[in-house]
Amino acid sequence: IQIPGFVRLRMGRGFYMSVDAEERDERRPFWRTIRGAYVRADQVSTNEPPTHRGVVVGGAWQLPIGFVYRGGTRRLRRVAATERFRNAGTLERHTPVVAAETLQRNGQDYIVTADGFIVRRNAIRLAEPSERPSEVGEDERWIDVDLSEQILVAYEGDRPVFVTTVSTGRDGHDTPLGLFQIKPKHVSTTMDDLDAGEESYLIEDVPWTMYFEGNYAMHAAFWHSGFGRVRSHGCVNLAPADARWVFQWSLPMLPASWHGVFSERGRPGTWIRIRD
Repeated sequence: IQIPGFVRLRMGRGFYMSVDAEERDERRPFWRTIRGAYVRADQVSTNEPPTHRGVVVGGAWQLPIGFVYRGGTRRLRRVAATERFRNAGTLERHTPVVAAETLQRNGQDYIVTADGFIVRRNAIRLAEPSERPSEVGEDERWIDVDLSEQILVAYEGDRPVFVTTVSTGRDGHDTPLGLFQIKPKHVSTTMDDLDAGEESYLIEDVPWTMYFEGNYAMHAAFWHSGFGRVRSHGCVNLAPADARWVFQWSLPMLPASWHGVFSERGRPGTWIRIRD
C-alpha cells in the first residue's frame, strides 16, 4: 500500500508524541506535535505521568528501606499478649518503609517497620547497604542497581543518599550486568524501534536520559507506573521525579541552559553498577 506523501509516520498503539497545541480544520480537531506533525485528536489520549517518588536518605530514613510494590498489601500488628498478627489496614503501592528487623512465622518471612507494623517480605522491594566497588573512589558518586529487587541506590562514597524502585529489562530484553559510567546525558531524547513488528515503539521526548552502555540508559518513564517490576526493553526506567533527581545529581553536570552533555577525559561520568 502506497502511503500518501503528506503522511510523515504511521503511528501504532502505544506510540507517544509531544504535543504543542490543538488546531482544527473544517471537520475535526487535531493535535500539532512539537515537530510540526498533526494527529487526529480523536485517535490520541493524553497521558498522566506516575506520581511515585523515591526517598532522600537522611534522618529517620536510613537503609534498609523498602517500597511496597503490590497494591493492597496488608499491614499487620503483633498482639503482645498472644503474639498473633492482627490486620491493621493496607498499604498503597510504592509506599516507602524503614525496615527495622525481619522475622519468620509459619515459614513466611516478614519485615517489621520502624513504626512497628509488619509486612510480608514478598510484598516489599528492599534496599540494603551495598559495598562500594573497588574502582570507585572513597568520595565518588556512584549508583547501585539491584535487578533482583528492582531497586536503585545512589551513593556518595559509602554513604547512601537516595533510594527508589526501578523497572529494568524483561526476559529477552535483559539489562546488561557490570560496572559502567554515564556517557551522554540529555534533558530529553526520542527513543524508537520501528522494525520490531508487534513490539515496535516510538516515544518522543523521553526525559532525563543518561546513557551508560550503547543504547542502554537510565531515564524517566512517564508511560507506566509499574516500578518495582521488570518491564522495559533493557533500559533502567525511573519515575520522572526520580529520574530528574538522579540526572541533576550525577556527573557530568549539565551546564545551565544546555540540553545535553557528554562525559570526557577529565570529566568522567558517574559510575553505575548493575547486579542481579
